[in-house]
Amino acid sequence: MKLFKHTFILVMVLFLLGIGTFAQAENAKEYADHIVYFNAFPTDSLPRQMTKQYGLKRSKNYAMINISVMEKGTGVPVGVKSDVSGNLKNLMGQSRTLEFREIKEGKAVYYIAQVGVQSHEVVNFNIDIKPDDSQEKYEIKFSKKF
Repeated sequence: MKLFKHTFILVMVLFLLGIGTFAQAENAKEYADHIVYFNAFPTDSLPRQMTKQYGLKRSKNYAMINISVMEKGTGVPVGVKSDVSGNLKNLMGQSRTLEFREIKEGKAVYYIAQVGVQSHEVVNFNIDIKPDDSQEKYEIKFSKKF
């Protein structure tokens, strides 16, 4: 029962923080067979229980990057297992590699990475995605001010 409760909380938080904002065009990119949803936000907005369960540092100085690849088709889009990698660069030219982890919750598949950020820091993200069910490779670029 506890596992179900934790899973439910994770799915709802990721939905509200990530997919809930994915409806905005700037947080989604549509391709022929897939839709890639992406977001980055400070981890202090996540419940303590969730950050503990997934080994995340909960702080305004840490950001979580959330990527979800959905297969287009009839009906509701389905999560797709993918290879996800990326890096970030701040305005001072400092770059860091992002280490993504796969999170599976039922039929949902998310890729999350965590990175330290400074208050008011502008970060440029470059994310490379290769869905397992496709020969296509996608590149997502976006910026975020923390």
